[in-house]
Amino acid sequence: MQITTTYGTFKIIQLVSDKDELLMVSKWDSLVRIFESKRVFRLNQDDTSFGVYLCKQECAEILNHLIKTLDYKEWENFHSAPKERFFSTNNLA
Repeated sequence: MQITTTYGTFKIIQLVSDKDELLMVSKWDSLVRIFESKRVFRLNQDDTSFGVYLCKQECAEILNHLIKTLDYKEWENFHSAPKERFFSTNNLA
């Protein structure tokens, strides 16, 4: 999932190895506005992406806070998309 707020743009990824653990990825400045800097780590030496591991409950609390600061510019694209793309009546069986 990707979410854009006034704090920055965040990607939330569920780990394959542990279904109860999530990884929140963003830029350093965005993550340290929410978390302590000692929790934030660099994902790749060549990249400017950083991450924080979260449990699902902590992620839910953070998302609740971030949803209050959503950037609604992206909603224009969502509402202008054709309805068939989101609601299909075709059966796959």
